Amino acid sequence: MNYFTGQIEPLITATAGAILFWALGRRLTAHVNFELGRGNYVGAFPFLGALLGAGLAGGVFAQQSFLALTAAACLLSLIGFLRDRQRLSYLSLLPWCALTIIACLFAATDTGGLFVISATAWALLIIFSLKIAALVYEMPFILLTTSTLTQFILFSQHQFTPTAVLANLSLLIASVLMLFYSTGGRRLLTGSSGIFAAGFLLAAISLLEGSGRLLIFGIFVPSMVILFPFALISAMIVASYFGNRLHQGISHERHYSWSLRRERTVLFAGLFFLCLNFLALLVIIDAPGPAYVVLFLLFIFSLFVFVSTFARKESVPIAPVPAKIDILGITIDAVLPADVIARIEQYLRLSSVSPDTPPANASGNNGATLFHIVTADSLALVRAGEDERFRNSMRRAALVLPDGAGVVWAADFLGTPLPGRVPGVALVSQICETAGKAGWKVFFLGGKPGIAKQAAGLLQKEHGITICGIEHGYFTPDSAEEESVLEKIAAAHPDIIFVALGVPRQEFFIARLRNCLKRGVAIGVGGSFDVISQTLPRAPYWMQRFGIEWLFRLWLEPRRFMRMLGIPIFVLQILRHKWNAES
Repeated sequence: MNYFTGQIEPLITATAGAILFWALGRRLTAHVNFELGRGNYVGAFPFLGALLGAGLAGGVFAQQSFLALTAAACLLSLIGFLRDRQRLSYLSLLPWCALTIIACLFAATDTGGLFVISATAWALLIIFSLKIAALVYEMPFILLTTSTLTQFILFSQHQFTPTAVLANLSLLIASVLMLFYSTGGRRLLTGSSGIFAAGFLLAAISLLEGSGRLLIFGIFVPSMVILFPFALISAMIVASYFGNRLHQGISHERHYSWSLRRERTVLFAGLFFLCLNFLALLVIIDAPGPAYVVLFLLFIFSLFVFVSTFARKESVPIAPVPAKIDILGITIDAVLPADVIARIEQYLRLSSVSPDTPPANASGNNGATLFHIVTADSLALVRAGEDERFRNSMRRAALVLPDGAGVVWAADFLGTPLPGRVPGVALVSQICETAGKAGWKVFFLGGKPGIAKQAAGLLQKEHGITICGIEHGYFTPDSAEEESVLEKIAAAHPDIIFVALGVPRQEFFIARLRNCLKRGVAIGVGGSFDVISQTLPRAPYWMQRFGIEWLFRLWLEPRRFMRMLGIPIFVLQILRHKWNAES
């Protein structure tokens, strides 16, 4: 079947069917509550209406392949609807989705079991990719529109079966209608119902046709969802990081402000995906050279528009940096290492007047006696959003320091720049330098047996500090051994306690330390002892300058890979916060 054979009726009936079922779905679900966020729920109704309308006018409604396709789409939309109503978990609905797709493929094709199994996995991957894309609510419409549009053009050049052609037409019509309606801030919620049905239909077009060419366009959907966002985000981070010279350590001025409107990002993503699809299409139809030139110019134009709106030159002087900056609900202190040392000196000087009852305003810690300092990187902020106990520990701290380039980047990206980083390893050395001159007593806790002792010895040799205690960190939390460690610290009366137990355990330990220590500065320093003791080499200077010590640490300790997965989560949270603030 060819699109341009005068068969205009399927186009009209598909549009009418989508609109009719859309209105019917709105009426049927008007009094049903969905916990899917703001917007009007339409589910799979427009897709099913367009499919039925196209099938009736196209004369294939009674064909076995079309009936199997329609039945599977209806069943998947019903399964998705039950998920939207939270009647099914994702784990429980997976086998039902797989069985539905398998049954459809067996009924619609004459292929063997191996093909059916692989095709089912492929269809589930398409559905999963669209489900992820739905985090930005217009994105599934864009992916479906661009995919079906390029297939529309391909169908005009070759002969394909009527079922594949009409299924593609119905997806194109429904997606264009919903994409057009969603402009101007209006939201349509397809939920799992619409995603399941549309994703299956998109996969089925190539699977039922058995066309390798159509499969190419299907590959672009998961690749766009999985690869493109990471590439785009990475590019934006690099641009913002170097644009304001955050790699220099101290940001005296900002050259750019970042205008990352969600609508513009989605538009650019759609244009990029369209260019990608058209590139494959031009190769398949053996297009002439000028067509590639036009496509390249379209991509360059869209990229230029995006970059010019993303990075805007500052036209007014930057306001003074506030004392505290909020990032994802956690207050970060806008200080430099010298400020931290000054705050510690002030606290110890005032609290030494009356060690048992230090002034509340000296601690800066809501009246608590212990001066708790948190060295927070991006992973700590992610954990704070997931762990209420850890979040409360951070909020009770006297100082929360930006230890990590990710935190500095996020503050700058959100429009509230920090003066610079306060790296934990360097801070330990700086505090010890001051402690040696002031005669402060220092307690080292954490790390493997022998590591804290080695680190303390090197710092003592370099700065002449007074060490009042050393303990390794290999003891069970909330155990009798931990109680013994707490008692040793309390008996030592330290001025400074370095706690290297890792996040979040070190913060929980310091919270317990509040109950038995009336005075002192407790600092969570993570894995600093490993670096100070030279057990692990420190990253080269250029990596420190550019804030990628984490990459060097990952190279040395590959087991940290799973932990590093929190970094893209942090970036996505910052982007979402930026979009919500600018919407």
